[in-house]
Parts: sequence; C-alpha cells; structure tokens
Amino acid sequence: MTAFQRLWRTRFGRLTLVMGAAALALLAFSGLTSAQVALPEAVSEQGDSIRTLYFIVFAIGVIVFIIVEAMILWVVFRYKRKSDDELPTQIGHNTTAEILWTGIPTVIVVILFFVSFFVLQDIQAAADPDEEVTIVDVQGRQWAWAFNYAVPLGTELAESMSADLAETEIHLEDPSLVVPFMTLKMGVEHMRVVARTGDVVTVERAVNGTVAIRHSAGSEIMRVFNGTDTVAEGRLQAADNTPIVTVPVGQMIRFNIASADVLHAFYTPQFLTKLDAVPGRVQTLWVRITDTGDFQSQCAEFCGRDHARMIYTVRALSMAEYDAWFEDKAGDAPEPVEGDFGGEEEVEMEEGAIGNPANGQNLFFSLGCNVCHGDSGEGLVGPTIAMTVVPLDRVIQQYREPLEAMTEFTPDQVSDEEIADIYAWLQSVERPHPADEIPSKLAELIEAGG
Repeated sequence: MTAFQRLWRTRFGRLTLVMGAAALALLAFSGLTSAQVALPEAVSEQGDSIRTLYFIVFAIGVIVFIIVEAMILWVVFRYKRKSDDELPTQIGHNTTAEILWTGIPTVIVVILFFVSFFVLQDIQAAADPDEEVTIVDVQGRQWAWAFNYAVPLGTELAESMSADLAETEIHLEDPSLVVPFMTLKMGVEHMRVVARTGDVVTVERAVNGTVAIRHSAGSEIMRVFNGTDTVAEGRLQAADNTPIVTVPVGQMIRFNIASADVLHAFYTPQFLTKLDAVPGRVQTLWVRITDTGDFQSQCAEFCGRDHARMIYTVRALSMAEYDAWFEDKAGDAPEPVEGDFGGEEEVEMEEGAIGNPANGQNLFFSLGCNVCHGDSGEGLVGPTIAMTVVPLDRVIQQYREPLEAMTEFTPDQVSDEEIADIYAWLQSVERPHPADEIPSKLAELIEAGG
C-alpha cells in the first residue's frame, strides 16, 4: 500500500489532501503564485541579498506554521467527540515543555536578528574609498522626478563657507568659469548661480531639494547637468512622458535622494528596496546593478493628488554605452565669461525698458516653459527663474544656445521681443524662498533646532 493510499484511508488524511488541493487551485487561478507570493527577480547585488534574506525568513515562517497547524489539527481530530472520561490528563507544569516553547522561539529570533543585521549592513555599505562610483542626484517634487549628474568645473573653493543658508557669496579660484544659469555642486549641496561681481559669485543655496552644508576652502566644485531623459510610452493615462534615470551596469551607484516639497519614495521593484525622499534631508541609496534593461519604477509614498503619475524608468546600460551617453549629455564645458553679470543694479536698469508682462505670461505657457519651470517660474524639473537677476541679453542667449537640458528656441519660434515679454512677466512673479518649499511645520522645526 502506497503512502497516498494509507493517508487516504483516514478521515484526517482525506481532509488534508482535499484542503491542500483546494489551496493550490486557488493560488493557481488567482495568479498569486507569480504576482503576490514570489518576489521580482533582483537586478542588483543588494537585491540578491535582500531576496535571499526574504526566503530565509519565509522558510522559517513556513516551517513554524506547518508545525503549529499540524499540532492544532492533531488535537482537534485526536480528541474529537470524546467523553469526559477520555479527556487527556491535565498537566499543571512541565519544565521540559516550557523550556522548549521559550527556547526555540528565542533561538529563531536571535538567528533572524543576526542574519538580518549582517545583510542590512552589507546592502547599506558605501563603496570602497578607491572604487569609482556613479553619482546620481535624485530630486522628487509634486509630481515629477529629475535626475542630475555632475562633472568637475575646473576650479576650487577659495574660502570656506558655513552651513548658513543666508551665506550666498562664494569665492572661487577661477570665477570666470561660472556662467549664468549654471548649477554648482559641493558635496551633496546644489547652488544656482544668479550673479557675479568681480571675483564674488552670488548663488542661491540648497536648490534641487538639497540642504546647505559647510564647505572648507579647497573643496572641489562640480558643474551640474540635468540627465533626465524621457520616453513617450504611455504607461499611465496623462503621463505619456516617463522620466528616465540612466545608470551603468557593474559599477557602484550612489543615489542622493532629496525632496523639494513633501515625502516621496524612490522605489524600483527589482532593487527590492526603497528609500524615502525627505524634505530638508539628503538620503543615500547604494546599488550595484547586474543586468541591463529598462526597469519600471514609481513613487511609493502617497504624496498628493497626482501620486499615481509620479513614475520613472531606470535604464541600465553597459559601461561603454553609459560612458558614451554621459559624454554626450554632459556636453562641452561652457566658455568662460569675462566681466560682471546679474546683480540688483543691472536688474533695475532693465526694468521699465522691456516688454509686455501679460503677453509674456501667455507665451510662457504656450511655449511649454511651465512644464519644466513651474506655472510661476518657481522651478520644477528645471531651475527657479521667477524674478531672475540675469540680464535680458543672457536670457535671450539661453533661449538660443541653452545650457544643460533646456530646449533650443529659434527666432522663428520666439523672437527677441517676445523673450523680453516673458522676462518682464517673470520679473513680476514672486520668487520663492528655499525654506518656503518645505512644509511649514517642518520649516518651523528646522528653524527651532538652529
């Protein structure tokens, strides 16, 4: 007699087989086997570690579940329909049993603690000091993503800076390398150039969701460029243009994740981890991707009305393809600009001498400037341009020969006079203070903490 036949001959055995078959059928027909129970295939070394940890915890849980359920079923059927005379002997105390039901769970918890601890230490570990790293600065904002990269500018900080957000004047060894509309990077902090007088560069600090930090003299200055590509793939209704973050395979990647307004979360299912984008902080996620391809990703923290549209794609390329993409995206370094630019005095001279703000507002929207710069020039994927202090001629030059990722506009698309109208309207729009971009309560807490 086979084991199946022996099992089928008992009522308990038949019940067990029927319930097991029903459970398997339910899983198969509902799609839970692939959609809910199984994790996505990992495409990173860190994801592989998390996946292994998951199955260790899952296996232990399954074993405990089977043992407990088997004991419950055994008691139910063993003492079913028994008279009072056949009840099991009541035991008030059993040292061996108490040691077992206390000791076994304790051992399991200790094992899981140490396994989880070492896995988490491994996946959160930074790259080795001498290892080359790809750095991507991630900015989350209601409701879009921007991905910035940086290359050396070729100069260093001549004098130290404090973490005071009000300190906006910096001294560089070669300030001529700084041009209007350029975004600088020191450490994790982004600074946007707004004016230069002599060798003093005036910047707006802590832009792109970053925070103001201290910088010592001799700190390397980086030039930031927007590396956000898009693809019109229609993954979601009214979200046809999905942002793409491009990264290499095989090299450690450091994602510096920041938020310009509320909580967001940077989440790629194939990484098997997510990290929140927190206003007023810059968080770091380390990943080494193992497979090429496009991986659909999304914000995993409810952030408001259009949260569901806040999607993006991670595009992993071979190292050679990534290097070619990076070189093309970074472009050539801007030509040094001699002389001063920007400043309140020049703005005052421009005011009253330029076009029609009402027409400028209409052009701002009809040309699609608001898609990148926000409806009031407050900044979105592109920089803040409300109340810009850059002179009109530089603004016109930016339209004709744009830096970073801005679209080029020919005179046939928008004339110099129409750009002057847009400039006039932007001068009438209030420029947001960096602290205004953080929820008011959080801003109060930051201010109270000094």
